[in-house]
Amino acid sequence: MRLMVTGAVVMLLLAGCNSPADPENGESTPPSQPPSPAASSVQRATEAELSAVCDALDKTVTLPGDGTVKYNTKFSLKTSATNTPMCDIEPDGKYYDVATKVPVFGRAEFNYGRYTDQEMLQVRYGKYTPETVENVLTLDQADPLTDELPCAVEPCKDGVHGYQYNFRFEAVMGSNISVDARYDFITTDVRGDKKPQYQEQAIEAFKASMQAIAAGLK
Repeated sequence: MRLMVTGAVVMLLLAGCNSPADPENGESTPPSQPPSPAASSVQRATEAELSAVCDALDKTVTLPGDGTVKYNTKFSLKTSATNTPMCDIEPDGKYYDVATKVPVFGRAEFNYGRYTDQEMLQVRYGKYTPETVENVLTLDQADPLTDELPCAVEPCKDGVHGYQYNFRFEAVMGSNISVDARYDFITTDVRGDKKPQYQEQAIEAFKASMQAIAAGLK
């Protein structure tokens, strides 16, 4: 469930051309100085910047049960294609044990970065604005859970002990910031579809996350 993006920098070299001969003295003028190689005005984010953003997300993202549930945040520098998220916020302990303390808890995963103009050509995410956040919502689903969670109210219907509601956002912010964010809500409440409720929470969490990422990378 965890995906990432990397890119390569391509430099374009522009060569100068010789000027035509001077018609008065028949001598050639010196060739003009070729311009410097074109380079992106935007530099990739440093490890320190990326790590600081993860710290900011830890303070910004509010997940269900916070206070009763202890959440741990881990930063991992991505040096190659891997399923490990750059910034991972997970509840402390096994999900089964956490679900005995609260009826709903969550987790969040982030991959983000500031990339060069050339690298951004490979990114196919939609443009983010707070007003059109639904346009960058690329995953919106609910999965039944069985033995991963305790049965909150016996007997559990059809062996379903709860649900995991998954929401993923893939977006470009500004010209050079790419973000892949996922929020999962795990609940032992089986009394009807809670997806609209958790989708709203995920959208608000994503908006707050984007502010933290923008502040750290712009």
